[in-house]
Amino acid sequence: MRLSMASLKAAEVKEIGSSVMAIANEKLKAEKEATAGKKKTATKKKQLHVTNSKDDDIALAYGADVADDYDFM
Repeated sequence: MRLSMASLKAAEVKEIGSSVMAIANEKLKAEKEATAGKKKTATKKKQLHVTNSKDDDIALAYGADVADDYDFM
């Protein structure tokens, strides 16, 4: 392609380049439209369920204050 354009003027090469870019954009648009019809099914996000740990249950059984975050200083 480079050899075939060697004898052309800059304006002609620029025109060919813009035509090629227009064709490429049309192809990309067609591909996006084709894949837009195939929507993925949304998966339900997993949720993390947080409960009291066994250590907190034991501390509560012996009357300790769980809210102190084990700060001994």
